[in-house]
Amino acid sequence: MGPFFPRHGRFGAHIAKLFRDSVSARQESSIFSEGLKVDQFVRILRGVAGLLSTAEAARFMGVGPTSVKRWADTGLLPCVRTAGGHRRFTRGALEHFARLQSHEEPTIDGVSRWIDILLSEMSHELSLLRARGRVASWRQVAEELDPVLTEIGLRWARGELTIGQEHIASERLARALARITESLPLLPNAPICLLACVQSEGHTLGLSLAELCLRELGWTSKWLGAWTPTEAITDEVRSDERIRMVGLSASEGCLDPALLRQVEAAVGGVCRERGVALVLGGRGPWPQAPKHGVRFGEFHELDALQKQFRRISGKRSPR
Repeated sequence: MGPFFPRHGRFGAHIAKLFRDSVSARQESSIFSEGLKVDQFVRILRGVAGLLSTAEAARFMGVGPTSVKRWADTGLLPCVRTAGGHRRFTRGALEHFARLQSHEEPTIDGVSRWIDILLSEMSHELSLLRARGRVASWRQVAEELDPVLTEIGLRWARGELTIGQEHIASERLARALARITESLPLLPNAPICLLACVQSEGHTLGLSLAELCLRELGWTSKWLGAWTPTEAITDEVRSDERIRMVGLSASEGCLDPALLRQVEAAVGGVCRERGVALVLGGRGPWPQAPKHGVRFGEFHELDALQKQFRRISGKRSPR
């Protein structure tokens, strides 16, 4: 094959090697016997030599094709799409992503390690996906992060973190969780959970973690967010018959047990009328034995809640 490429210099030698690595001797002979001009062939390889298929990218990264697809679909790993919708990756993008993966993370264990990650310039989505790869479900990742959120608040209160650091870490994590949640597939008939913080609660990261866990279980969410008046919650339950569950959040910063009793009674009464489940989450002073709702303490309890919901509804899980 040498005589065909000498005038193309180093590029020609590189192309020749790519060609030899890609085709058999019989295929090589067939290609040139059909009269394909060398210059045409070079132009073709110029356009495709840097693009790898999903399987080739997986071998390059030393992972399975599923991981590559997930990274691409969540926007962590840049790719282009062919006319047929297939993913194609450049070696440069793969090498850059590999460098991010091998970025040396803080060696401190547990909560402090997570805080260091959240305060760093590392990809929060990548850190979350790597954590998900270590465990069996997003519920377990949420269990890891739950004490982290509490510790961030405590460090701010002790003056160890500035308001800016606390806000930046929280906002980056919230955006990463939202992007991952939206990337998870969902069936059109998925049941809806209404998510809201009580009217005295402005912290929504707990809801974001719950939303991700529910999405993994096949639920979609309707988001009311922070500082939600009780009347807005009850109006939404009454007006949207698709809602099958309401999740309310109140952190330890909510210091009014009477308010939470009123919220539980008002929202719980409407939920009971409409046949909607009510879950009370967070470390706020909810009633220990709520009349209408279920007290939710740990994210892994969602598994039992999902089974209970299936029994009550008499329907199969969307997953």
